Amino acid sequence: MSELRDLHRQIAGLLEIGRVDQARRLGGRALGLDPNDADTLCLLGAIEIEADNFSEATRRAREALARAPDHAGARSLLFEALRGEKSHAEAEAVILGLIRDNPRDADHLADYAALLLDVYQLDKARAIVAEALRCSPDHPKAQVLDALLHVIAGDDASASARLGRMVAADPDAGHVAMTAMVVLSERHQYKEALEIARELLRANPSEPELVDAVIELRVASHWSMVPLWPFQRGGWVGSAVMWVAAVFGISALRPVVGDVVAMTLVVLYLALVVYSWTGPPLLRRWLRWRGL
Repeated sequence: MSELRDLHRQIAGLLEIGRVDQARRLGGRALGLDPNDADTLCLLGAIEIEADNFSEATRRAREALARAPDHAGARSLLFEALRGEKSHAEAEAVILGLIRDNPRDADHLADYAALLLDVYQLDKARAIVAEALRCSPDHPKAQVLDALLHVIAGDDASASARLGRMVAADPDAGHVAMTAMVVLSERHQYKEALEIARELLRANPSEPELVDAVIELRVASHWSMVPLWPFQRGGWVGSAVMWVAAVFGISALRPVVGDVVAMTLVVLYLALVVYSWTGPPLLRRWLRWRGL
């Protein structure tokens, strides 16, 4: 068994430095030594989490729990995997079970707050973060979440700088911040997402994905994009609704307002459509040329 535990330590070390393929090879060796070992199965699941293969991680977590139903690591792994799969209700049930077993565990409380942020329950997330910080004032993830929630709310002038320092010091903080940025962007809160993206870029200035994210969020939040709000908000559906509204609306108004006004409305609508095609690409190019 000493060989198995040594392999576990090596796998954990490889995961810390992002060597997923090497960790997976050692995981196969560990599984060959004892296919029923719950710790090995959890490490295999952690490898899949690192590879963003959340469905496989869920399978490994359930496999571990079948062998050791009270295994805390397997339950935490299952929570992370379900959260990655966006199975939010199932993930909440798992984390609430962990919190019931240990109500003052700051790790579990911070994990629950992160899940609440995923589903945009900000008030509840803030309350859970406050509880996590009461249990452990220096808890890194809880501090990151606290700064994120203040950035989103815009009620703390120092929150962005605080978040930037934590992201620069801790890669895990960057993962949490990235998730929050994506959630805010999906909910069309582009200004708040942009604040987070800027701090991430300051901490990682050589990441091209972050440069692209900042540019896209600056375009989406720029004042010149206000006329395109229905297109941004609704995508193809919004465009279709706008087209139907324009065609039938102008046709219905024509007998009332006259041909000249109706034709003016048609020209304005066509100008808006052309602007929706040309405006964002031109703004992107200008932002890249001007610099961030």
